[in-house]
Amino acid sequence: MTDFSPEEQTFFSVRDNIERILNSRRRSLAHLPDFGLDDLSEIYRHLPSSTHRLRNAIESTLLKYEPRLKAVEIEVHASEPGVMVGFTMACRLHQEGLVRFDTVFTPDGKTRLKMLQAARERY
Repeated sequence: MTDFSPEEQTFFSVRDNIERILNSRRRSLAHLPDFGLDDLSEIYRHLPSSTHRLRNAIESTLLKYEPRLKAVEIEVHASEPGVMVGFTMACRLHQEGLVRFDTVFTPDGKTRLKMLQAARERY
């Protein structure tokens, strides 16, 4: 038996899939060449001016490859030590409501998501 409601399980599943998408690089899957993000080294080289480009790429890629998402809003925030880019991502799901993630891109190219407390709401 699980300690999580079906709605919470969906949020965790969405988080895991988003993390998988954001940690994948385009052209790494022959049958889905636009799955994932472009090489982040170019984005990192032009920070902070490239955050707008990264935000647009994330939004369009997630809406295409995570079918439970209805909308994605990204708010970039100041980077912390050991983080290249950090932002809060608000994801509106078709059925389960809204969930927010603290999202960080690290210098090693990894993306990590953490569900924010009190971030899940029904509408």
